[in-house]
Amino acid sequence: MKRHLLPVLAAAGGLILFGYAVRRAGVAEIVGGVAQVGWGLVPILALAGARFFVRACAWRLCMPAHEPSGEGPPRGRLSIGQAFTAFVAGDAIGNLTPLGMAASEPTKVFLTRHRLATRESVASLASDNLLYGASIAAMLALGVIVALATIPLSLAWREGAIAALFAGVVGAIVTARLMRGTWREEDGARPPWRETLAGFRRSVLAFSQEQPGRLAQVFLLDLSFHALAVLEVFLTLRWLLGDRSPTLAQAIVFEALNRVVTVAFKFVPFRVGIDEAFSGALAPVMAVQPAAGVTLAVVRKVRNLVWTGIGLLFIAAHPARAAPATDRRENAPAHRT
Repeated sequence: MKRHLLPVLAAAGGLILFGYAVRRAGVAEIVGGVAQVGWGLVPILALAGARFFVRACAWRLCMPAHEPSGEGPPRGRLSIGQAFTAFVAGDAIGNLTPLGMAASEPTKVFLTRHRLATRESVASLASDNLLYGASIAAMLALGVIVALATIPLSLAWREGAIAALFAGVVGAIVTARLMRGTWREEDGARPPWRETLAGFRRSVLAFSQEQPGRLAQVFLLDLSFHALAVLEVFLTLRWLLGDRSPTLAQAIVFEALNRVVTVAFKFVPFRVGIDEAFSGALAPVMAVQPAAGVTLAVVRKVRNLVWTGIGLLFIAAHPARAAPATDRRENAPAHRT
């Protein structure tokens, strides 16, 4: 019972926050803003699909380049279509549940088990997520720098932005240190959590040594993912603001905030209320009406709902539900590497 309490409280709190943000911004203004976007939702959905495609390409580059030999069905790198459907399906499960990556990544592993060995799937996801995390840090740093350079922030906002930038630098240093390994063999067996971290580190280092040229390719693809997200925000704001054209700086800062919210509040299904509250609070700082900020988050919510539905359809139609796993018995416990 207790394990279900946090998700329920998170969802309830999100709904309360959603009601507060919408009421404060004005229901009529938000409805009018959504109507202004209108058929603009089609290119927004297309851009979201392009972003999924880019992430699927990045994940695919993290997979083994060779075709492993052995018994059973042929295995190796997935086709781009298989990677795309698995990625969208995993994202859908991550949105629907409070488990976030703890649900989305195993979903991807399960849906690719008929083509990719579990150990290889887990290792590729580890490498992909580490490089994606680095791209998020770069996006946040860009957002903070743009905000400090182009927006007349109050002292409190400026101090918060500088603190966020400093925290990002410290986080990058700590991550780099952890990737080098900090456990001495003379200290004995690692605790379970450290063994999991060591397995993650070994997977990433093996990928970087075997495929050094792909690191830059994956990172550039992840940066392209963020660039497409900025374009989505820019187009949405353009429809919402009417005669007032948004600036690229506004789009970058809004998307940087969205990345922070997505990472920090993944345990809230669809981040209900969280997106709306933060976007509405940031809007006046960006010289945008709060209603436009909340509506921007609502439009994103509609986009997420549509693509989550598509992901669930992919799961329902996926052959992995009935197909046997390609792993031989000794490859099965890949999550312990």
